[in-house]
Amino acid sequence: MNFTSMDYFVALAEEKSFTRAAARLAVTQQTLSAHIAGVERELGVRLVNRRVPLTLTYAGQVFLGYAQRFRSQERAMRQEFLDIAGDQRGLLGVGVASTRGHMLMPQAISSFGASHPGVNVLLHEDENEALVSLLRAEKLDMVVATVPHDAHDLEVHRLYREQVVLLAHQDLLARALGEDVEGVLGRVGRTGDMRLLARLPFMMLGENDEPGDLARRMFASSGVEPTVRVYSKNSETLVDLAAEGVGACFVPFELAVDSIKKHGRDRLRMIGLGKRAMIDIDVAWRRSDHVWSVVKDFNDVLVELFCPLPHTIQEERERLTARGGEK
Repeated sequence: MNFTSMDYFVALAEEKSFTRAAARLAVTQQTLSAHIAGVERELGVRLVNRRVPLTLTYAGQVFLGYAQRFRSQERAMRQEFLDIAGDQRGLLGVGVASTRGHMLMPQAISSFGASHPGVNVLLHEDENEALVSLLRAEKLDMVVATVPHDAHDLEVHRLYREQVVLLAHQDLLARALGEDVEGVLGRVGRTGDMRLLARLPFMMLGENDEPGDLARRMFASSGVEPTVRVYSKNSETLVDLAAEGVGACFVPFELAVDSIKKHGRDRLRMIGLGKRAMIDIDVAWRRSDHVWSVVKDFNDVLVELFCPLPHTIQEERERLTARGGEK
């Protein structure tokens, strides 16, 4: 038995098909089947039920746990010896939500690549919950996401606190809120009470996207059932729709600032949602006997560039005014 046979078995268990697993591994089905049969002979048990869909026997489930742990140890061993040799090369898998990736990763990857020419970055964009699951499954080396700080299997470090704000067209706000627009928005900014905005049409991100989850919690705590015009997984699409007056959307502060610069302050208005509208953005990787130095180096780049980020509407208003950008 060798590491290759374990890798083959893990792929088969995940794909639940000899055909798909062989294609993923870039080997023939005969080669894959021979490896699995060889492990079964060596252990003296049947590991898989060869029918459609393929399932694992009890012995197969036990062996899968060992195979995953051995594979993790092999990866840690190889990375540790690369570090011992001072050889920083390989493929770094980084997970991030698409909107946050758009805001953070161009600068981070560029800075990291300048000092780590031997390391390529595999950037995986997904919703928050999926990213954490992929990290735990060892499909990624690290994630920039919202991660429970009490996770026993992960090492989690806060990068910054992200403020979520509401973006809406100026005309839409005037129609929905009437003459007291400024008074209503001021009260929302102080209290986060979504009842004050109940007449607005909204556009929502998915439940597994952190700004989308926060928006739903704020509506629930205020006892509001919002009118939702559009659902999407893409914040940039919702911003463009907001600029057309379709509805109001919840987005990170930094995206709101860029969007107002793009579409103009005569069209888009950024609305604060009170102290509750904050999300912890963390960097996390798996706990291990050895953490690859490349993972820590990429974290150092993120910390240097983005910790702390400005995250208040007032700070941005003052910054724009100082350079003559307030319209």
